Amino acid sequence: MRKEHAYKVFVDIWRLICKYRFQKLDDTEWGSFVSDGERLLQRYKGTDVEYLYRQLLLAVSAVYEQFEKNKMD
Repeated sequence: MRKEHAYKVFVDIWRLICKYRFQKLDDTEWGSFVSDGERLLQRYKGTDVEYLYRQLLLAVSAVYEQFEKNKMD
């Protein structure tokens, strides 16, 4: 894995987080988050950083799901 590719993955995930502002999402926002995440996945599909992207997206998704469970804003 080249560090430039890993850096790009982290930047894309960070931008996704910033877009949704680490807050509880309603159903429409959650659908948009999932769509945006899947669209970004296509950028990395079949590359050496696909696994890294998937794991980071999974971790970020878990945080948003925890917001829903805890009813945090």
